[in-house]
Amino acid sequence: MLTVKEFKDKQTGLTIRALGKQGINTAHQYFTAMSWMSDSRHIILCTQIDDNNSGIHVKADIIDGSTEVVTGQHAWGKGVVSSQDRFYYYEGHVIYELDLVSSHSRTICTLQPDQVLFGALSISNDCNTLGIYWRKGTDWTIGIVDVHNGQVQEIATPGFAEPYPIANHAMINPEYDHLIFFSHEGQTEYIADRIYLADINTGTVKNGYQQKKLATGELVEFVGHEMWAADGEHLYFVKYPQSPLKPTGVHRVDKWSGEAEFINGDYAYWHAALSPDGKWAVADTIESQEISKIVLINLEDRTSRLLCEIPIWYQHPGHPHPSFSPDSLKISFIFADEQGSLQVGIIDLATILQEE
Repeated sequence: MLTVKEFKDKQTGLTIRALGKQGINTAHQYFTAMSWMSDSRHIILCTQIDDNNSGIHVKADIIDGSTEVVTGQHAWGKGVVSSQDRFYYYEGHVIYELDLVSSHSRTICTLQPDQVLFGALSISNDCNTLGIYWRKGTDWTIGIVDVHNGQVQEIATPGFAEPYPIANHAMINPEYDHLIFFSHEGQTEYIADRIYLADINTGTVKNGYQQKKLATGELVEFVGHEMWAADGEHLYFVKYPQSPLKPTGVHRVDKWSGEAEFINGDYAYWHAALSPDGKWAVADTIESQEISKIVLINLEDRTSRLLCEIPIWYQHPGHPHPSFSPDSLKISFIFADEQGSLQVGIIDLATILQEE
């Protein structure tokens, strides 16, 4: 059982519903991975998070705070909820499926013991394909998994050179499941080829966004925290505020052509997630190591609206990582309470939309 409390943001007056427990750390999934069930009332949370970022995963009712344990002790940030109300998560080199309605569970696939999985999983809109990545020795590999038969397919092992050899953040395009995004991980001020796209059908792998440099070779665009739009047409990313080339903020790039667009730069954005209906983005901001703002962005007119300002942890899993419910009417995010424990905040957008 989690405690449900409501409070108003001091700046905007908007009501925030908070789920958590005093002295206990609770968080939702990574911002690119759906945390909510299809009813937009139940959400999969990781609670009792310890110093190793490991906790119990529960199905929580945002109305009364009632919970049902769905997994034992597992690390935060490993799972994704499908539109069919199945929770996919991994441990070590094994991927599991848990039906959140029937509680039936099964093993999807088992990689080789030396193939260690990382990061949040991603899943296509038709729930047929998972996007994954793993490390074997010093090699990082991007792959996909057929949810039905467990077949694993290796898509790319890019072999990035030291000091930044990591390929990660693999995300299957939700609608065009022959496309998968992955990133060249590292200090963004030194990574000139962050965004990669692979075409599974043709085997083509290419840099999906050409970051700009000066004539002297100095990189002037520092980008990251990518996420596909639900229709699969664009990959959204954040150009961080410390980038020398302006404007900074939320941008998007076409799924394959590389054509990029600026969306909004009203705040010092950090992570940005897209609504399933394609109308909104929600972002957190880099204010300090203790404070972040949650901002709603209208993707039609590209304007922004401040929703709240919250205390945070500057390390995982305490980043706000705001994201949407399946009906696009609720935003969840992680924040720190008065005692410094993590809770999950929820803002209902229905009231805001009625005002507009």
